[in-house]
Amino acid sequence: MLSVRLLTALAIVAAGLVAPTATAAAEPCGYWYDETYAYYSHCGPTKVKIDVDVAWGRDYTACVKPGRSVLGTWPQVTNAWYIGLC
Repeated sequence: MLSVRLLTALAIVAAGLVAPTATAAAEPCGYWYDETYAYYSHCGPTKVKIDVDVAWGRDYTACVKPGRSVLGTWPQVTNAWYIGLC
């Protein structure tokens, strides 16, 4: 019969193997912003072309690679969206 100490040790080890809970939400795909910057996160495998809206300046088009791209400061950069492949 397994002792209480062994069962407790096994429970502690098993608890350490469980995936930790996320402390922050997963990064979204597409346009998003935080307190300071505006971003575009591309979740696909290829480079894509996006249009970027700028409130106090000239709008622009950019090619972004998979992952997060910094577009500029928020709220100056107000939106961005996919328009095709690069």
